Amino acid sequence: MVKPITGKSQLAQDRMRRAAKIYEKHGGKVRIVRFLMGAYAGNMALQSAASDFTTSMSVADGVINDSSFADLMQERESEPAAEMIGPFLFRTIYGDIAWDTHPVSQMRAYQMPRKNVPAAVEILGEVDQLTDEVEVAGVAPVVSEDMTLILATYQFTSIADYGVQLDKVGMSDAFQQIVNKASELGTLVSSSVYMTI
Repeated sequence: MVKPITGKSQLAQDRMRRAAKIYEKHGGKVRIVRFLMGAYAGNMALQSAASDFTTSMSVADGVINDSSFADLMQERESEPAAEMIGPFLFRTIYGDIAWDTHPVSQMRAYQMPRKNVPAAVEILGEVDQLTDEVEVAGVAPVVSEDMTLILATYQFTSIADYGVQLDKVGMSDAFQQIVNKASELGTLVSSSVYMTI
């Protein structure tokens, strides 16, 4: 994730696109997102997904040892365009990414004890049962500054669809009851909305 310096957002985005191409060259499934609301609003992130950690680290190894990536990092040092945050590594605990069809996401971050993760996974399943129109996923940190977070991600087809689903599902009694159950497992500490750019 990066927090662009005022006046340097386009340069930061261009560099992220170059980095994404390097990840793709080494077999990564990647996208660039911009945070629109809530936590990290204004930031951008390069997300890379893989079926397992062997594949993920093979991609990372290729990127780290690619001379074009080294050149890009040197450019960043010479003329900064953003403050880097991370990178982080997560594991999927529920569902899967749906970037190709659902480019808009709302991420809700919960702090909870590890022993509560299985119950959190069950709750994500309950949310998933409420609608076929929202893709639900959950991830937990493997490498992060905060290892107590569980990220529940709801994926939508567009910003307009996000609004529709908030009214239809997010405001429903059924969803609110599930949120109350989740609050017994952990504390909701932040929420953000981001989309593929």
